[in-house]
Amino acid sequence: MRIYKKNESMFIIGTSSLLLAILLGRFGGQYALTNFLEGLFTGLSLVLNLCFLIRFGKERRMIDKQSQK
Repeated sequence: MRIYKKNESMFIIGTSSLLLAILLGRFGGQYALTNFLEGLFTGLSLVLNLCFLIRFGKERRMIDKQSQK
């Protein structure tokens, strides 16, 4: 089972943006800009991590189908 570089970078960026969102929510205060950035990073994390899971699942199913032949 191999994770390709492009998918791995999507996962790393998604996880890092989630970390930034959590840190901004915890230590950023209640300002409009920090709330906006927290929401932006949360959404970015959600999209990138879901894309990683979908692509990883498709690639894994493809590999499984090829190994069954």
